Amino acid sequence: MRRETNGKNPRVWGSIAVLAMALVGCDEQEFDFSAQVDSPISGLAAGDYAESGEIYDYNTLAVFDEKNKPGDENKPRFAMVERHGSNASVVPIDQSQVSWPLEQKRGNDIEAICQLNETYYLAAESSFYKGDYGRLFLLEREPSQGGLSAGLRLVATYSQSSSPDELDGISFEGLACAPSNDSDDSYNILLGDRNSGGLYWESIHPLQDIADNGVIPLALKKVGVITAPSSWSTSRDISDLYFSSSSHRLFGVASYDPEDKALDSKQNAQPHSMMYRTSHSFHLEDMAFMQSMASSGGNESLLIEPVHSFPNHKVEGITAFGATDGMFYGSDDDTTINEYGLMVVK
Repeated sequence: MRRETNGKNPRVWGSIAVLAMALVGCDEQEFDFSAQVDSPISGLAAGDYAESGEIYDYNTLAVFDEKNKPGDENKPRFAMVERHGSNASVVPIDQSQVSWPLEQKRGNDIEAICQLNETYYLAAESSFYKGDYGRLFLLEREPSQGGLSAGLRLVATYSQSSSPDELDGISFEGLACAPSNDSDDSYNILLGDRNSGGLYWESIHPLQDIADNGVIPLALKKVGVITAPSSWSTSRDISDLYFSSSSHRLFGVASYDPEDKALDSKQNAQPHSMMYRTSHSFHLEDMAFMQSMASSGGNESLLIEPVHSFPNHKVEGITAFGATDGMFYGSDDDTTINEYGLMVVK
């Protein structure tokens, strides 16, 4: 597979430009859609777009939160979600198409994924479990259009910490990433804890890290907190994150899971969620900006504003539609009736 050295590949930006131009003259009804899918979606990242036919026939890469328990080890952890007009289908990527190293356990409870560039993705497990797991996976794909169908190759593995006790009680469900402005092929990544709303930052160097045969420990630094308003009646402050490099806003989702016991009066309520974004600009790509947030102690609350309410679904995956004002979303309702769609962000 061909490897790119940074996130500013001309062909990628050319593709995004095509997507953006295709929106001119199209109304919202053609752009927006929602469809029922049978597979719960735990995270989303950009995928491929159709080179012919409707420009909206664009797929995304999804993750499933399957566990390494008896009978589930071989279940797919990744899938392509394909849009076909007003419908969508989930096409799992078979485990045989993901090159898990024999010396490592397969992904366990993968809750989030982000696209670094046209060649690499980063996926994150939710947490450590009895001192195990707590990993992030650097995944390589064939960068040409339709290349996702060829599968994924695991090229590097990170540990969320060299000391699992440091992250006791933390469950990461959000992951955002951006090429850093250091011009050294590094990427800034941001993990979000679903319970406390804590945001944790680190910088990685994919092209260097693929040469490391071991598990690379991260030194996550807390840089802020997101707290969903009580009026939203959610139990998880962060169910996913997405950083928009065009608007310089951090997007996220707060959700309510009926299995959570945080809202006793709402135990019989339906799953629901709220997409939000930071009220002020956020600069994940800026090393000085992120270092400043870390040096302030990491307890500063980020102001957020609502973007879109999902009254009947626990949305756990969001990712942008190219350089447009569109956002794909997917829910994990712990059923076979989940929602996947595309909406305009205003």
